Amino acid sequence: MKLPMIGVVWAVSVLAVAGQANAQSRCYSDAYGNTTCRDGNGNTTRGYTDPYGNSTWRGSNGNTVRGYTDSYGNSTYRDSSGNTVRGYTDSYGNSTYRDNSGNTVRGYTDNYGNSTYRDNSGNTVRCYRDAYGNSTCR
Repeated sequence: MKLPMIGVVWAVSVLAVAGQANAQSRCYSDAYGNTTCRDGNGNTTRGYTDPYGNSTWRGSNGNTVRGYTDSYGNSTYRDSSGNTVRGYTDSYGNSTYRDNSGNTVRGYTDNYGNSTYRDNSGNTVRCYRDAYGNSTCR
């Protein structure tokens, strides 16, 4: 199972705010594949992944993340500040992401769409998906 795109966004978020508490986030996807996420602090991230695996995410803070996931589960994401995250997701739902500063996030997504991510500092984010496909992360 490939890691859902929202998982990648949160993996990047965990790397960016390591050591800080993460506000709860809710994400919704429309029929066109556009996803909007809002956290408890009022920050919004909007994104889209095309059929070829190319993704673009824009945050309300002005940051843009562009990335690509190939058919083997390898991902590369780069933000508008030049930060890079590379990752891999295996067929069992296990994922590992590393940024250009050496930070690591490891995660797992089960068959129900529930995910848990932990960074190298011990910070944890858990996400679950409801029956409508909406995700909530804490």
